[in-house]
Amino acid sequence: MVQKLFFIKELPENEMFENVINQRKHFLDTIKLIAYRAETALSNSIKQHMAHKDESRALLKQIYKTDTDLMVDEQNQILIVQIHKLAHRKDDLVLEKLCKQLNETQTEFPDSNFTLFYKVGSA
Repeated sequence: MVQKLFFIKELPENEMFENVINQRKHFLDTIKLIAYRAETALSNSIKQHMAHKDESRALLKQIYKTDTDLMVDEQNQILIVQIHKLAHRKDDLVLEKLCKQLNETQTEFPDSNFTLFYKVGSA
């Protein structure tokens, strides 16, 4: 028995999957755009504390890769995010200012009553 091959454009409307691929791509592009805008906002907030403002994204990438300790203070309902010290003291100073700025937002960890608290330190 010989089976006939179909091209995608020849498929009936209800069997086409092109729309699903476009929706997936749109969803992923949206996530990438949100991440880029968040990184841009962080970059802009630390530039003012840096001598070389064009290195702000590189510093953020270093921060993203840095080890972090998470500690729960149930009594005060705080989730402490302790970011390990960076390679250079000047970068730690910028990170400390970023932590202070983030702490001022009083952000709650999703689906909890815990407030995020960022600090720089070592294990």
